[in-house]
Amino acid sequence: MAQSSPDKVVDAAHAAVARATARELAVHAAYDRARNVLRARNRRRALVPLTREMFSTPGRLDAYAARSMPAWAWGLPVSRRGQLLAVISPTASAITPPIRSALAGTMIVVASVQEEERIRRTTDPRQRFVLLSVGIPEPGHEEIVALARRTP
Repeated sequence: MAQSSPDKVVDAAHAAVARATARELAVHAAYDRARNVLRARNRRRALVPLTREMFSTPGRLDAYAARSMPAWAWGLPVSRRGQLLAVISPTASAITPPIRSALAGTMIVVASVQEEERIRRTTDPRQRFVLLSVGIPEPGHEEIVALARRTP
């Protein structure tokens, strides 16, 4: 029977620690990603009622928010009678040059100064913003873990 050399044991131990560390980092990254996705969803949902009211005809609630879509950097487009009026909380990292051009003439609705600054860095310098103050619920741990498990 062959004997294991001490170097092989140490190398195997280091490899096991490296694998465990990599798994731990991946779990934390998935958790952070899921938390950010849920925060963005909650922010967009919280902004919808005030945005609809702001862009509706006086006395009528005729502005509508559509679903989040990649064409608007995952923001929610708000329109009235088929005319795009605003985009709620697009994702700064998803703003490509074509989306930047498309957003240039459209109002962007945000929930914080930090969000506005993050988005402003990726948009046209003349981009217009509306800052609305809304309460945004923080996602719960169980909800974050559930999404992290469903999303690779």
